[in-house]
Amino acid sequence: MGLFKRNDKPSAPSPEGQKGDVGNFAGFALLSEPSMDKAKLIGDLKADWGIDVSDDSKPEDDIIYTEIDGFRVVIGLIPTPVPDGEAEYWAEANYMWRDAVEITASHKAHVIIAILGDDDDVIQKGNVYVKVVCSMMKQENVVAFYNEGAVFPPKMYLDFAELLKDGHVPVLNLVWIGIYGNGKMTGVYTYGMRRMGKEEMEVYVPADKADLNELREFMLTIASYVLESGATLNSGETIGFTEDQKLPIKLSKGIAVDGNTLKIGYGK
Repeated sequence: MGLFKRNDKPSAPSPEGQKGDVGNFAGFALLSEPSMDKAKLIGDLKADWGIDVSDDSKPEDDIIYTEIDGFRVVIGLIPTPVPDGEAEYWAEANYMWRDAVEITASHKAHVIIAILGDDDDVIQKGNVYVKVVCSMMKQENVVAFYNEGAVFPPKMYLDFAELLKDGHVPVLNLVWIGIYGNGKMTGVYTYGMRRMGKEEMEVYVPADKADLNELREFMLTIASYVLESGATLNSGETIGFTEDQKLPIKLSKGIAVDGNTLKIGYGK
């Protein structure tokens, strides 16, 4: 389905994301036991994605230093749970996983996965990140993956990443679409667009008119369009699914997300 972005009104300045967040790809594989099979991970990266890993660490170390597509990759075992209940807090956001909090709370250690390097091609950097995480999800003792915004069961994360194999941006691996309501209004928000150099987005409707499945698909379509095309949505413009549809875009203080967000008018 095509999207039509217009600038029918003078647009207010809309800074692209927040500089401190752009390209900040780091997450945690949550483990049932404090161990990492380095040989399996290196083998899976080759089998899954054709990535040859040249590990600069010592064989006995529980860490991998390597370079993939020009980005520095660090994968390291930390033999303790993620502190302060942080992972459990974000697990509550995953409305698609019934046992998210309980399973997340069971983890005894974690592996940090971080992608370092230039942010000029943030899509490529994000794709490298997703590939590494996917191969990490095949470790026998992985119970979940925690990325600020939500926590995923391994199969869900791998299923979302299937888009990569077809040459598309794996949007749901990079951007969480959350839900929010206060009794009067209900809607959805993005968490992760700033990492991609774009503004976070929110869509809200009166609570008695909310269809969360439709709202989520609506937001997913817009987020996919922005990331696939590289488009920047600005306050004062409109967007639509047909040539005649004009849904307003407004930058204002976030409701479910810190900082300013783009509020998108809802239209089926």
